[in-house]
Amino acid sequence: MFEINEIQPFGAIVTNNELEDLCNIDTKTLIQLLDKYKILVLKNFEPMEDTKYINFCKSLGSLMQWEFGPLLNVRMEQDPKNHIFSKGRVELHWDGAFTKETPRINAFQCISSSNDGNGGETLFVDTTKIIHDTDKKIIEEWKKINLTYITEKKAHYGGTVNVKLVEKHPHKQEDIIRYIEINNEDNLEVNPVQCDICTPNTININKDNFLSQITKNLYKPTYMYRHKWSTGDYMLIDNNAVLHGRAKVEGNVNRHLKRIHIL
Repeated sequence: MFEINEIQPFGAIVTNNELEDLCNIDTKTLIQLLDKYKILVLKNFEPMEDTKYINFCKSLGSLMQWEFGPLLNVRMEQDPKNHIFSKGRVELHWDGAFTKETPRINAFQCISSSNDGNGGETLFVDTTKIIHDTDKKIIEEWKKINLTYITEKKAHYGGTVNVKLVEKHPHKQEDIIRYIEINNEDNLEVNPVQCDICTPNTININKDNFLSQITKNLYKPTYMYRHKWSTGDYMLIDNNAVLHGRAKVEGNVNRHLKRIHIL
């Protein structure tokens, strides 16, 4: 029915060889694969119109309802209210940071790609792998660090959120990193993110140096997968274990993704 090939440094491509409907794959199978690989790229499956796509996502869990509904069309805009609709780079983050509920899964469907353009890859970082590779004493210090993120609400999200740098995955017994990249040169005018750090007296860090080192680590090829979209791609992402962002878009800006958050 389909074959599975691992992606480096993490994730898997699930390729359908018979052009069957994605809805025919058992829900438990998809969840088990996502738990194992953290991101799934699903290829050669039939396209879905909005109602069918929404119902498919409902089979994986309850959907987050935004002011526009559960489905967001992600494409470039001339005068964007939010930088995810611009051509600029999107900083690494997790979705739902400024909402009451954090989505368990990000689901994407690529309606049209920008194969004749450059850049614009979606970036994914496995934070559990970083924690696994980092000295345990350092991780214990990270667990004591509290971060406050602030951004103005100009589209469908914004506000203030307080988190620990390292928290437990809400659905698994593993540590994850809660981090939003703040130094984004392409998001200084639209809706930049500010960050404050609160640490115990036993931990002495320089804020700028510390955040710079964390960011540098996240971008290491050992932990980051860069996905170049093709028309027809579907993706499922563990939104808690994986941070994501986007490289700057160059050239063709006709890419169109449909995103749904699954709780």
